[in-house]
Amino acid sequence: MNGVPEVVLGVRANGSYRKWLLFFAVVFIACMATLAYAVQTGSDGVPWAFLTANFVFLIGVSQFGVAFTAIMRVIGAKWARPYYRLGEIVTLAYMPIAIGGLLIIYYFGRHDLFYWLDPAPGEHHSAWLNESFLLTRNLVAQIVFYLLVVVSFTFGLLPDISQENAASGPRWRRALYRRLLKMKAARDAAKLKRIVYFYSPLIILACAVANTFIAWDFGMMLTPHYHSSVYSLYFIVGNMFAGTAALLLLSVLLRRLVAVDEYFSTLHVKSLGIMLTGFSLLWLYFFWAQFFVSWFGNLPQEYGPLWKQMHGFYGPYFWAMLSCIVAIPIASLIFAWVKRSWRAMVIVTLIMLLGIWINRFLMVISSLYDEYTPFAGIPDYLAFAGIFAGFLMILLFLFNVFPMISMWELRDAVKQEHDNGG
Repeated sequence: MNGVPEVVLGVRANGSYRKWLLFFAVVFIACMATLAYAVQTGSDGVPWAFLTANFVFLIGVSQFGVAFTAIMRVIGAKWARPYYRLGEIVTLAYMPIAIGGLLIIYYFGRHDLFYWLDPAPGEHHSAWLNESFLLTRNLVAQIVFYLLVVVSFTFGLLPDISQENAASGPRWRRALYRRLLKMKAARDAAKLKRIVYFYSPLIILACAVANTFIAWDFGMMLTPHYHSSVYSLYFIVGNMFAGTAALLLLSVLLRRLVAVDEYFSTLHVKSLGIMLTGFSLLWLYFFWAQFFVSWFGNLPQEYGPLWKQMHGFYGPYFWAMLSCIVAIPIASLIFAWVKRSWRAMVIVTLIMLLGIWINRFLMVISSLYDEYTPFAGIPDYLAFAGIFAGFLMILLFLFNVFPMISMWELRDAVKQEHDNGG
């Protein structure tokens, strides 16, 4: 890349774009309206556990988007700069669902999920197991995290804003960009860039705390008396693994929607392939650390939940999960040509995402049911389709609103190479 052209605009709102946006909107509204009706009528048709499993899967995958960006900024990875804006937008796209879904699950589904909210007569729980504190700690953690993301994203967007952005598009978007231009004019460009990099460590920390609470409350604590010091790291590494896979998959989608091919080369897909190899092995390490200590130490309260996933009804799901997360990726990614091929990597990343989805399914479902077959009824399809359609609807909308490449960071990389004699 000898030079960097002007700002890459968002996805054009042509006929195909509008059709997909409308499709996801209709699916989301229809599914959520049906589930809301079931809640209001007191029906047992709301699959709270299955809905929670999908909620937990997407919250982890989406939140690693901005965490990936923050980590790459901290370590100064120049190759990853085309992914920075994409990672941030993936996180922002799930923000309304993350906050709204958390509130819905708490107010309507908590008694179907959390056994410790209804103690036996005479039984007293610690303050951590207080019903209100469950909501408070998760809601505060999510709000703080997303506030940091919004502030960092806004300051990171300002250097790329131009007068042309405020002169085209719908009235509300023109007004938005005029507001952003005023913010840009009031601040020095160098200071804006320093602010973005200042927020990166804070975002990483906030993401770790928010996901730790999700791992504890929506995973480990669903099983009575289950304690594991490795569980939150095991959960977060799974998010890192699946989030990286999702970024690669979405960059392929972005290349089809916007003329950004020159920003995503073989170097980028190969680099993400190397990262995915490392995350797969790291996930295996944390799984083994959790399993071995519980098994070798003969700790039934810790080994019991793992045994339930590995054997009996859920056994096939567990071994399919291991195949999708470890066996197939490692067997594929040891070949250099796979990591250089966009098509091959799309197939591998889809398998990886399926593996993490099964992992989240087992994490939530096996704690609550001795036997549960996914997609055995219409409510499961509604819960799955509704939450994914809502996420993709907002993601497509944001694709159209904002520039999809952080151009100032690419220009800075070119300038640094030039100054270093590269």
